[in-house]
Amino acid sequence: MPGPDRPAWFTGSEESLALLRRVAASGGVRLDPDTPPGEEDAQVLTDELADVLMTEHCFDSTWETTTPFGDLVEHLIDGLNQYAYPD
Repeated sequence: MPGPDRPAWFTGSEESLALLRRVAASGGVRLDPDTPPGEEDAQVLTDELADVLMTEHCFDSTWETTTPFGDLVEHLIDGLNQYAYPD
């Protein structure tokens, strides 16, 4: 449920929201409380999330995620794809 500090369009967990805020800040994206990110901002967010996966070593030698954190990042990327690539 949206709270005073939670975007109304975001349905993920608090842990996911904290990560989304982190990558938004590093990518220079403002998270609007009422409107999902536009295509360009969503692409920046997915790129930043992909960087998190790569730099925080969430993969094994077959490129499968190996930690719950990796699954969390993948879930966020999947959720943002609807905004990043709307067709």
